[in-house]
Amino acid sequence: MSTTDLKGPFLLTAEKVKVAVTAALPGAYVLGHTDDEGTFIVEKVGRSDDNLKKTLQDQVECFSEFRFEHLHSAKAAFEKECDLYHNFMVEMDYVHPTRLEGSYWKCPHCGVFD
Repeated sequence: MSTTDLKGPFLLTAEKVKVAVTAALPGAYVLGHTDDEGTFIVEKVGRSDDNLKKTLQDQVECFSEFRFEHLHSAKAAFEKECDLYHNFMVEMDYVHPTRLEGSYWKCPHCGVFD
């Protein structure tokens, strides 16, 4: 996994989310697993505009592990999700992250919202 400044990896269980994600704040995350060589394999990127803890709780049992970062605003969470998408998901032909309805935010990497 390239440098992302994300905390983790942590097992994606209700208890680990409760302990690791200490506040109901915006944030971005990756979900995946650690392979036999110890490399974290990203399978999904995402964000929460208001409560990262709840968003991750909703993903329990869907993936093995998670990494995350709390951010100061929904816009910062969107921009971090875009960073993660462009680092890990674009080559796999995943759909670009959407912006918050009613916002005019632009991806810091591409012209998808220009």
